Amino acid sequence: MFLSIVIPTYNRAHLIENTLQRVLDQTCDDFEVIIIDDGSTDNTEEIIQPYLSEKVKYYRIPNSERGAARNRGTELAKGNYVNWFDSDDEMLPNHVSFIKELVEKNNKPEVLHVMYQIKDQTTGKTTTIQSSYSSRQRKRKNFLIEGNYLACNPVIVRRDIALENPFIENRNLSASEDYELWLRLLAKYTFVKSAEITSYLIQHDERSVNTMTDPDKLELRFLTFLKYIDTNKQLKEFLGIDYSYFVMRNYLILAVDLAYNGHKRKGLFYLKKALREHKRALNQRVFWATLKHLIF
Repeated sequence: MFLSIVIPTYNRAHLIENTLQRVLDQTCDDFEVIIIDDGSTDNTEEIIQPYLSEKVKYYRIPNSERGAARNRGTELAKGNYVNWFDSDDEMLPNHVSFIKELVEKNNKPEVLHVMYQIKDQTTGKTTTIQSSYSSRQRKRKNFLIEGNYLACNPVIVRRDIALENPFIENRNLSASEDYELWLRLLAKYTFVKSAEITSYLIQHDERSVNTMTDPDKLELRFLTFLKYIDTNKQLKEFLGIDYSYFVMRNYLILAVDLAYNGHKRKGLFYLKKALREHKRALNQRVFWATLKHLIF
């Protein structure tokens, strides 16, 4: 089997049916679907029953957050490659077929990624993430230094490598556990990259990155993330002279998140830390966006 599509889900009964239908609409059927229910309290199990088959399997675990759910799905996977797909997003019909072609053309690469668009659930309007993820960045070895442009849906990892490099199962890292893994993999393996768009990330009010507004949790998430990066010797060596710039970028992103959500004092604190970390902070758009939210 070529691909195992692992779908972690938590209280997405009203969304997962659409996701499953889009997965099953693929033009290439060389895949399996593994749904990991992370302790949902809604009727998820009832909703997905009509979709279960030899191809689509369902497993329920105690609530453990997405990293643990994805790891459990990876352990159950039978495909040569693993794709972690969120239960509120959509595949385009060519997602699996294009990935398979990319793998065959590149002699079974270790890690590969395609791209996606962000679709507004209400309006249907789409935004191409490549507007931020430039061709110049794609050519850089450490192309993720500016931020996490990948999400989970477009990243595909060879199963043996996925098993050797699991997601960190730390709740404090929630919403950054994928970024930490991409960086860890980037320091060890070559990524095959394609600008082909094969999925939609659906933007809606319940998305976890939109609901995380508590200042202490925001702060803890970023500091936990930076601690994992700082204690990974191989990754720090990979980032090299860009490490300080990378830390500065993360301080700025934390600062603007805090300021945007009304936590101005903490936002200012991390804005200052970013300036002290790297002088190029002043050249960043996010620096001035943070100032705007702090002033108005």
